[in-house]
Amino acid sequence: MSDLSQQPASPTSGELRLAAMDLLARREHGSQELESKLRKRFRARQFDGGMLREVIDQLMVEGLLSDERFAASKARQLANRGYGPTRIRRELGQLSVDHLLSPSMEEAFESEIDWAVQAAAVYQKKYRGQPIEGSWADRQRERGRRLRFLQYRGFDADISQQLVSADDRGDDVE
Repeated sequence: MSDLSQQPASPTSGELRLAAMDLLARREHGSQELESKLRKRFRARQFDGGMLREVIDQLMVEGLLSDERFAASKARQLANRGYGPTRIRRELGQLSVDHLLSPSMEEAFESEIDWAVQAAAVYQKKYRGQPIEGSWADRQRERGRRLRFLQYRGFDADISQQLVSADDRGDDVE
């Protein structure tokens, strides 16, 4: 009979590196995200956190792992999904890589993004040019709903206000 209380062997630095490479082969990761995933993957096996940090540092030295590249990649991904600069910055902050991009995020994109055009595309896709009509109270409610949608997506209040105001048809019936 084998002893079931025996702890599994600690992972070697080679095992940690192989698991890290497996994750990096699928997509870019930030160093903190990669460390968290590896800790989770090997949580049942006791291991030295210093060894994990060494593996991550070595991947960074070799250029296989880059927080800057990850931040730019994530910014492009979120912009392509229709998010604005405020939301992108917030998401990058949660991943602890927001400081790696300039306030304009210009290094993440091949050409400068016109956030007003981006907001208009997201707004058009959602509302398909439906005018805001009805009583004053109905219009205010709908305006608020549309403004909250654009703010949630991370677009500037001025841009959002312009888009929503353009669809407001004014006082029809009180």
